[in-house]
Amino acid sequence: VETEARTLAKILNSVSGGLFPSVLEQIGVERGFETALGAALGDDLEASLDESAPAHWRAAAVVSGDPALPEGVRSLASVVRAPAQLGRRLAQIGVVELAEGDRLQAQLAAGQRLVSKAGALWRWDGYRASADAPTAAAQRLAQKNRLAELDAQAADAGGKVREAEAGQQAAAAALTGAVEAERLARQAWRDRQRDAAAAQDALQRAERAAAEIATRRAALEESRQRL
Repeated sequence: VETEARTLAKILNSVSGGLFPSVLEQIGVERGFETALGAALGDDLEASLDESAPAHWRAAAVVSGDPALPEGVRSLASVVRAPAQLGRRLAQIGVVELAEGDRLQAQLAAGQRLVSKAGALWRWDGYRASADAPTAAAQRLAQKNRLAELDAQAADAGGKVREAEAGQQAAAAALTGAVEAERLARQAWRDRQRDAAAAQDALQRAERAAAEIATRRAALEESRQRL
């Protein structure tokens, strides 16, 4: 996970920055809508927010007189996190299913357009573009989303690694304690074995002494009878 994240970060960093960073660097989009956003805005995503740049976005707030999208069509703004300068543009782009685009195109007001998740485009003036290979901007947006997912996965995996390391350390400590307990138990067993051997020797000596005493007692009893 970390290797893939480093690779993606390197790719993204190689195309970002510059004197006038593009607005694309400040945009976030829900997973699966990267191609739609790339098709809807195209090269406009490369423009900067810096007004000193040759091509840039200026503030254009949504106004009450702007036409509404066809009924039931949600705007691209609902799945995109972008600077306010893009708010008016995104509000006039609808996201539709591929099968609905041709029917809804006739309902578009001037300046509006529709786009599918796969990247098909319908414009108010009759222009129609089928879904094609993802644009470079769409690929970069997908890479940004993937990088965010990888960062979350890396954090989760890191937590699991730390938990596993803590468990391993606890298991190692338990193993060390068990080995020491086994050593002590074996030592105690050997001590008991020695004690048992010593007790056996003492028993045998006592039995021999008792036998000798019994023999002497019998001899003494015999002598007493004779006397």
